[in-house]
Amino acid sequence: MALGTLLVIGVLVAAAFVRVPYVVISPGSATPLDDEVLQVEGAPTYPHDGALLYLTVAVSTQDPNLYRYLFARLDDDASVERRQTVIGCAGFPESARLAREQMDQSQDVAKTVALRRLGYTVPSEPSRVLVVGIVCDGPSRGRLELGDVVVAVDGTPVTAADEVRSLIVARSPGETVEFTVERDGRRETVAVPLGRRDGQAYAGIVTQTDRRHALPVDVRIDTARVSGPSAGLAFALAVIDDLTPGDLTGGAAVAVTGTIAEDGAVGPVGGVAQKAVVAREAGARLLLVPAGEVAEARARAGGVRVVGVRTLDDALDVLTRRSGVPVGSMAAPTGAAS
Repeated sequence: MALGTLLVIGVLVAAAFVRVPYVVISPGSATPLDDEVLQVEGAPTYPHDGALLYLTVAVSTQDPNLYRYLFARLDDDASVERRQTVIGCAGFPESARLAREQMDQSQDVAKTVALRRLGYTVPSEPSRVLVVGIVCDGPSRGRLELGDVVVAVDGTPVTAADEVRSLIVARSPGETVEFTVERDGRRETVAVPLGRRDGQAYAGIVTQTDRRHALPVDVRIDTARVSGPSAGLAFALAVIDDLTPGDLTGGAAVAVTGTIAEDGAVGPVGGVAQKAVVAREAGARLLLVPAGEVAEARARAGGVRVVGVRTLDDALDVLTRRSGVPVGSMAAPTGAAS
């Protein structure tokens, strides 16, 4: 009996130290995009009632122990995913670095889209190349990292993802390519022996062209430690709301999630079910989500009205029909180019 008790105690203690390769995604927070988060200088702004809320999820930053894993499995509001499904072969620190880069990019694109929608001319600045994926069994694993900014390939400067691919496929499998990258504020050279795929040389990375813009209006967004790209649509709507008369929300709390592209397209997000829980608990009257994720959001939103949108204009149409502020009344502010 004593031996059995000791074994049970030993198992219970061990469960606190044994970690499993999963990521736990739980409901996070709903944050109003008020003047403590978003500030605009260089253009007239307008007061408004209600609140546009951007939504977050809480994502584990290390492999959970068995207790955390089991409790998450029993929690209807949490999601448990294999680590590789969420962050690939990357470690948690480099995944966090990429998420910070994506937040910066998301803010820049959201500001650009909003200002252009209001009639401003927003020129593009020189772009750069960001590593957003590493093939698990590819040549770059353990060499390049998520969030690396590729400056040059074998000494040839690059500013677009297509340029990186062209330089790689021009080489032969087995040759070594030197990537010049910026990582954590430092520039370094990383040698990668190229592999073979479909008869061509490949480095086993996914890159993305990261464009930044020369904004004619100073828009600052402070999300503290929140990172990732999924608040882009909320940011764009909040900038438009601040810079135009009237009230997009109709005086209510409106929750928003969705990435935003430079052409105004709204893209999918992670953890939409958990974000729907956050919107419900925050008392939101309306939740805007990417069109392809409506069913998942509605399953957790309770009495919150969920509407799917494909573009920024879709979102504006939904809000202006609700608030009674017509899109056509959003004239370009003084100083905006026609």
